[in-house]
Amino acid sequence: MSIRVQIADDHPLTLIGIHTLLENRANLDVVAQAHSVEALLKNLQRHPCDLLLTDLMMPGGEQVDGIRLIRRLRTLYPQLAIVVVTMLDNPALINSVLKLGIQGLVSKRGLLNDLPKAVAASPRAPFVSASIQHLLDSSAALHGKPLLQPEQLSAREVEVLRLYGTGMSIGAIALHLSRSKQTISTQKSSAMRKLGLDTSASLFLYIQEHGLS
Repeated sequence: MSIRVQIADDHPLTLIGIHTLLENRANLDVVAQAHSVEALLKNLQRHPCDLLLTDLMMPGGEQVDGIRLIRRLRTLYPQLAIVVVTMLDNPALINSVLKLGIQGLVSKRGLLNDLPKAVAASPRAPFVSASIQHLLDSSAALHGKPLLQPEQLSAREVEVLRLYGTGMSIGAIALHLSRSKQTISTQKSSAMRKLGLDTSASLFLYIQEHGLS
């Protein structure tokens, strides 16, 4: 019996590449493809499947946050096996994704060799691309301990992150807390440095993952 597969990625060339890798496998049947979150959710309703291969960050309204998307899919389709295909290179966010019970985490840089291995894996022993695992191992060695949790930040840093997670700008946060914009910017930067985050996008995902918004 064939495994029914859906593919989701907002880059057409990536969709084509993944489909090409799968089409010659006798036990796989690609039943739908999507280039946005909305299209993916509609496809899952219309075309039952066993395995989803999806990018983490795609356009799609409220579900643009990839971690929220995977959480929602885990709730709606608890038996669905999920392989995430990504360019993600932040250790904190990678660990967050792996905690969601996925079957594999594949780097887009190694699709040719790694995707078949992830498809053959299981949630009990998820496949992780060697380049991603190396990133995790290097981060653990560098920090000597897991990346900081929110409770290890200062109270003022957490306060700033909570407001930032609601969509407020640095200026709006400064006005709300009666602090200078420089102070708020410094506290945000300090929190990001402690958490090992290097972009505002990765910070926003971390805030959502840890319930700070």
